[in-house]
Parts: sequence; C-alpha cells; structure tokens
Amino acid sequence: MNVPKELAFSAGEYRRRVHLVHSRLRQRGLDAIVLFGPHNIHYLTGMDSENLFDPQACILTADADPVLVILDFELGRFENSSWLAKPVLYGSFDDPVTAFAGAIDAAGLSRGRIGIEQRAINAQQSEQLARLLPGVLLEDGLGIVEPVRLVKSTEEIALIRRAAAMTDKAVAAGFAAISEGHRDYEVAAAITAALYGGGSHLPCWGPIVASGYRSGLAHSAHNGRVMRTGDVVFLELTGQHQRYTAPLMRSAVIGRASAEQRRIADASAAAVEAILGTARPGVEAREIAKAGLAPIEPIESTVVFHHNFGYPVGLGYPPSWIEMLGFFLRADNPAPLQPGMVFHLPMSLRVAGSFGVCLSHTMLVTETGAETLTRSPAKLIEI
Repeated sequence: MNVPKELAFSAGEYRRRVHLVHSRLRQRGLDAIVLFGPHNIHYLTGMDSENLFDPQACILTADADPVLVILDFELGRFENSSWLAKPVLYGSFDDPVTAFAGAIDAAGLSRGRIGIEQRAINAQQSEQLARLLPGVLLEDGLGIVEPVRLVKSTEEIALIRRAAAMTDKAVAAGFAAISEGHRDYEVAAAITAALYGGGSHLPCWGPIVASGYRSGLAHSAHNGRVMRTGDVVFLELTGQHQRYTAPLMRSAVIGRASAEQRRIADASAAAVEAILGTARPGVEAREIAKAGLAPIEPIESTVVFHHNFGYPVGLGYPPSWIEMLGFFLRADNPAPLQPGMVFHLPMSLRVAGSFGVCLSHTMLVTETGAETLTRSPAKLIEI
C-alpha cells in the first residue's frame, strides 16, 4: 500500500514509551498487557483513526514491540500513522475478540498473567476473552501505562505548545464576536473558523459557548440565544495538534460587570493564580487544591463548584480532552507533582440560573515551578 508515513513522533520516542511500560509490567509481575482504548493505543503505536467504534487491541509483552490488532478496513490509517512494521488484521465478518485471543496466543501468551484495559471493553467481551484463554490469568491493567503517560516528553510538550497557541487565537476571535444582539452560535462559528484557520486538527470536544443564565449551568452550550447587555458569555475550547490539546476557559461580560460578577471573577482568577504559585515538583496534589480553594472559600456558599482544581490533559479523543490517568488536583490526592505533568485548571464558579465566571489555564509543571502554556489573561473581560 503506497501510503505516506506521517508519524506524530519519532520512532525513538515511541520506543522510549514502550521501554517504560516494559519496566512497569515487570514491576507488576505481568507477562503482558492488552490495551483497547484509543489513547493508550495511540500513545504506544501511533495508530490514529476517527474510527472509535470498531474494536482494536494492542498486545505488549514485557520484552517485545507492540502487536496491533485492527479491522482490515483500517489498514490505510495504520500505514499512515503507526511506527510498527505491520498489524494483525481481522475481517468484517470475523469476531474481534476471537482475533484478539488468537494474537495473544500467537505472541506466546497461552499461559501467565496478563493485564487488560478493562474500562475500555464491556463485560461480555472481557468474559469472552477469559473463556478463549483458559490458561491465562486476566487482571485489571490500570496503572501500567497511565503513570508513563502522565509525565509528558519534550516532543509531547512541543505539540501541546502548538495547540495552546491555536487556543489563544481562537479565544481572541470568540471575544471579538461577542456583541449585544448577536447570537451565541455566531461566537462558536468565529472560534471554529479561527481554530481551523489557524491549523487546528479536529478538536476532541467543543468549542463551548454559553451566554447569560446558561453560563451559570454547567456543561451548557450554544442554542441560538441572543446575547444582551449584562450577560456573561462563557467560552471553553482547545486547539488540537496531532491529538494533543491545550484547553482554556474564558469569560466575558457585555457592558460593565456587576459587583457580584466582579466578586465571582476575582475569586476565580485568584484561584488560578494560587495554583500557579504553589505548583512545583514534589508538592502534593492536595496542597495545590488547598491553595486553590482559599480564594474561593469566602464565596463558596453562593456558587456551584466541583472541587477539581486540575486534571491531566495531553492526548485528546472524543468525547473529552480530560486524560483519565488517575491523578487529579483534589483534596483527596496525596501524590506529588512531577516535572512534565500538564494540567487544565478549571476554576468554574457558577451562580445557578444567573451567570458563571469560569477561568483557567493549561499548566506545565517545570523543574522549578509552573508555566502557563496558554497565554491570554485569566480575567473577566468587559466587552
């Protein structure tokens, strides 16, 4: 197949990741891990497709390159995006789980302990795999790949920086489209045009635009509402490059902000600044959460807040840019920060049914502190 290779990363970068996962497999006493979700598969193999519905699997033993099992219809995407030499294919009329079991057996894993990415398959598929591999002990493989992904490499950070630049330009375009009498979808259209015009790949989520009372209701989006003076308009979006994201929340008010809007905005902005001022390697996540909560506590009883002071971002596939890696900046997480971690800091403060002011940054943990990869000011803008 004459398809050009367009790898997101160097082959050396992929091998670095594989070697780190090899080490974690040996530490857990596992002979292999079988992955099914697009994030982990992309991370280790480069395989990248918009097909998130036909099953795929990546089999990684403790001492060899990954084996990728995909639908034969996806061969072109493999040739274009993966660093591996060849995949194992199954056909449209084949049973995918049977194909996975055959590839596992062919890899010399008819016996032993194998971790599987349980959250990425359903119970029926998991049970079928166990029946087809009676000599294998299957167990949850959570915690093998995720800690490796949590610390971004230099190559990954470079892609996140590119995404952040796109995000900032799209925010500026969104602000420019906010006006009395215009509809919220016009703002969303301006953001989308700026993202694609600036070179963004297909975003995994958003952009989100919520105006007026809808800005005070979590996870609302544009619905054609006409924007009026006094409305807060909430934007949440990301640029995306090679699947890597840099999300941002911003809020603007049409006209002069009220005293209540300003009070909420000041708390949101101060929380972002407190996190950035506290974050550095070795500091526990719960200490970051404590610092972020301090500016919010005086108004906490008057707002809706989720108490999540940061979640990992990097690889983004629908339906979210949140990386589910088991590490959040919350009061119940005693784990320390490490250089190379990247978080979105969603300081989302909402007065339900009235308005919300939501500010954030995408933050990189450096060797000495924290760096904002998104650069637009985290403050309420008056338009």
